[in-house]
Amino acid sequence: MHDLANRLLSERRKGWLRSRPVFEPYAPVSDGDLVAIEQRVGRPLPADLKSWLVFVGYGDIDRALSFRSEWFQPIDQGELKGGCRFAQDELGNFYAFEPTNERVVLFTRSEPAYAVLAPSFQAFLTELESRDYKVTEWMESVQLSPYAWSAV
Repeated sequence: MHDLANRLLSERRKGWLRSRPVFEPYAPVSDGDLVAIEQRVGRPLPADLKSWLVFVGYGDIDRALSFRSEWFQPIDQGELKGGCRFAQDELGNFYAFEPTNERVVLFTRSEPAYAVLAPSFQAFLTELESRDYKVTEWMESVQLSPYAWSAV
């Protein structure tokens, strides 16, 4: 996980006058912060996500995918009840973990739909890296399934 994080931290985007980092830090994350998040969401966070957060902290990937404490919320309705949201993109879509495993899913803002993106957080970041951190382009290419918010 640290190799992946180090590559992200060293990536830069060319700008008109100068380059900028692909990852822009917002705030550090402590072990205590992780305990508070796990209490709030009612489940343990995947080990690869915890390791990544402690290493890089909260921040934004390519100004498009945001990791903040407030995005970590339990999924309390529908077929993935018991899961946990952990990030939000610039279009208002949420990224979450399923309740019984570590698969990463996308919840779209525009319709009651979702898509499974990766089997783990590390696999999610690896795929994002292979797509040059262009999360919006990736999300526009995924096949969505209807999400039953009223399911119990």
